[in-house]
Amino acid sequence: MAPKFSTAKANARLPPPAPARSATPSTPTLTGDSPAPEGEAESEQSPYFDARLANGSVGAAGKLHMGRGHARAGLRFNQKGKFVQMGEQLRAEARMEELKKRILDSAKKAGLESEMEDQAKVIKRADPPEVEWWDMPFLPEKSYDSFSDEFLDNSPAITFYVQHPIQIPAPGDKVVVQPKALFLTKKEQKKMRRQRRLAALQDKQDRVKMGLLPPDPPKVKLSNMMRVLTQDAIADPTKIEAQVRREMVAREKGHMKANAERKLTDEQRREKREGKMAEDESHGIHALCFKVKFLANPSHKFKVKKNAQDYALTGVTIHNPKFCLVVVEGGVKAIKKYKQLMLNRIDWTEEARARTGDNERKGGGFGAGPGAGAEVDGEEPQSLADNTCELVWEGEHKERLFKEFRNANCPSEAHVRDTLGEKLEGLWDVAKREVKEED
Repeated sequence: MAPKFSTAKANARLPPPAPARSATPSTPTLTGDSPAPEGEAESEQSPYFDARLANGSVGAAGKLHMGRGHARAGLRFNQKGKFVQMGEQLRAEARMEELKKRILDSAKKAGLESEMEDQAKVIKRADPPEVEWWDMPFLPEKSYDSFSDEFLDNSPAITFYVQHPIQIPAPGDKVVVQPKALFLTKKEQKKMRRQRRLAALQDKQDRVKMGLLPPDPPKVKLSNMMRVLTQDAIADPTKIEAQVRREMVAREKGHMKANAERKLTDEQRREKREGKMAEDESHGIHALCFKVKFLANPSHKFKVKKNAQDYALTGVTIHNPKFCLVVVEGGVKAIKKYKQLMLNRIDWTEEARARTGDNERKGGGFGAGPGAGAEVDGEEPQSLADNTCELVWEGEHKERLFKEFRNANCPSEAHVRDTLGEKLEGLWDVAKREVKEED
């Protein structure tokens, strides 16, 4: 039978040559008292020896040849005082945060403006609770250490019923999208009106022919009087002319009476307007925030407040020595119109007209804000050539945050934050940051 191994001399695996024994005794190694292998010593003396490939698969004393093996990782000891230093660093950071918090609290109580307040605001997450609320019914002593299988088997919270979570409606569910009407051109609208009137006239004529409706009396005017009433007009034209004029006056009075009956009263008009405002508000409460550099012109103040009241908007106008902030909230359509008013319709660079007299001076408006008191003191008003109105923020509210639209004089930042409240005090920071960038 043919052999099952290679018989070629080139493929034959020759045994390694026996190492020559040296006469001198081998020196002990650093790792122990046993001498190093002779084959390893000979390989290290070779000119082709590479120290990076000296480790075998089982360590330094594994294989005699230079094979790529895995070196054992030695023990690494931490230096003395490493964790003590880390603890001291954490305690120092905690002390620094506490010091910053005390400084901010004292500044707020004093009502002073602090520039470091913006950098000191750090969002910190609350610590996790010791026991989560969903695990409370399954723990006997309200702690995870008291968990036991016996209590879980006898717990009344576990039943064969399936508990479904309460479904909370999404905010967009209450918004009903109404289908939009088909938009027609002017030519198409005229054609539709002509066809509709022709069909109504044809139906009326058919009813008159069937005897269901009495025929309309002839519509006699001065222009067609002789053609319609030929014999009577020739016999007594003065009498026929007076009769035609009486009929014309009667038709005009009937027309005016019908218009007056269709006209809504003041109460009905107010109810209709309120109904439209409520329908607009049902689609969601939208809010706007404007930054006005100078709100010194009484005409501008009147337009800002009067239009907000007409559109059923609520909010506040904050007068501060730095700039003025206008915050409004209301329905979608009203907010859209007010945004158009503030950004396009009002000319903010228009100078206030000169006024004389005590009565007009008393009604000069709200004396707050940059340049607001110049006119009252008799001095020339500040120039409004570089006056601007910018949209700072636009968004939605869950509900109205103000009961009415009013003016507020806030000489310091503390008063501004109290007026805006916790939910809107960030708008003042955004507007103030934009002022810093402009400077």
